[in-house]
Amino acid sequence: MSSGALRTEAVAQEGSLSALKHSAFRWYFAGQLVSVSGTWMQAIAQQVVVYELTKSELALGLVACAQGLPALILTPFAGVLVERYPRRTILVGTQTFMMILAFILAYLQFANVLQVWHLVVLSLGIGVANALDAPARQAFVVEMVGKEHLASGIVLNAIMFNGARIIGPALGGLALKAVGPAWCFFLNGASFIAVIIGLIVMTVPHVQRLPGRILIIQPLKEGYRFARSHPAIWPILILSAVTSTFGLTFSTVVPAFADQVLHDTQLGTAALNTAQGIGAVLAGVAIAWANNRGRRGQFMASMALAAPISVLIFAFSTSLLSSLPLVGFAGFGFISQYVLMNTLIQTQVPDELRARVLSLYTLTFMGLNPFGSLAIGVAAQAVGTVPALLLYGAIDLIGVGLVVWRAPQLWKIR
Repeated sequence: MSSGALRTEAVAQEGSLSALKHSAFRWYFAGQLVSVSGTWMQAIAQQVVVYELTKSELALGLVACAQGLPALILTPFAGVLVERYPRRTILVGTQTFMMILAFILAYLQFANVLQVWHLVVLSLGIGVANALDAPARQAFVVEMVGKEHLASGIVLNAIMFNGARIIGPALGGLALKAVGPAWCFFLNGASFIAVIIGLIVMTVPHVQRLPGRILIIQPLKEGYRFARSHPAIWPILILSAVTSTFGLTFSTVVPAFADQVLHDTQLGTAALNTAQGIGAVLAGVAIAWANNRGRRGQFMASMALAAPISVLIFAFSTSLLSSLPLVGFAGFGFISQYVLMNTLIQTQVPDELRARVLSLYTLTFMGLNPFGSLAIGVAAQAVGTVPALLLYGAIDLIGVGLVVWRAPQLWKIR
């Protein structure tokens, strides 16, 4: 296939904010900003609780693995289900389920009976919900904004999610100090109410679903065959798999780094995660620039290489002041890469295969991530947190370097 065939069409003709013209997207944006901020508040509190209960990097990896593991099994099938049932209905169900799990977690912490095995079980439940929620949420964007504003919707969705990565950890750090982790869990549960209300009251066009009985294996094969034969989508999926396993997982051991190197588990964990969020929000601005100048593939490949370099340098930092910009740039690089991968896949896949291919994409970053999280926890427990960060940063850099070298067409995608 010629490089011209790899060129994505401009789907956002009226600027990066054009998706906000749609009232449904405005409801979604506001509700998700509140809800995802609560989710990040809970994530920070949960990391701190696990580490303070165990002082074990392995326990951090185990809980992270439990939350991601269901995606490995369920996500490919979720893509088929998302094509057959209303995506808004699916999202209301998954968000309600995760709200209930957050309230259970809060109750256990308030009762002072919370143990690590509780967190593992509840994380498995969250993982099951996320396996269906993620492809439904990604595919729902086009229903809210239409194809003409799809790129804008994806970028704004990323800005919203990563804006929550600033708000959530910052509030989580304050709440941990002021009122303790139980209230972080409770506030997260309450935050789901915002997105559920938004999903219920919004108006979206009716989409005709596929008739007949549900088939699983054949649609999965069709989605896989399309992705495997596409000169851009297949290397993007491999790039996502490498980064998910060896790149993003560095954040699993952030509480241990905060304790051992920065000597403040709560403040250090919250501050480092907030720095990642700031970098991620700035990534949204940079992606809008790349979209407007036709440099999406070039920017994606560059960030895939730059992010692990930042992690390698971060491993040598010895103070919060030096760590924050490095973690911030890592967040910038990883999120730039993932948002662009999502955008490029969605703008090149036909509608009838969208959910199936997106489920494969979700599988690469949600299904493989738990194994990377568990492995870095094992490595940190065995050789130390800093050596584990160096090992993972090096593997990620080598892996993505091989992908972009073997697939030079990625640099040409506009």
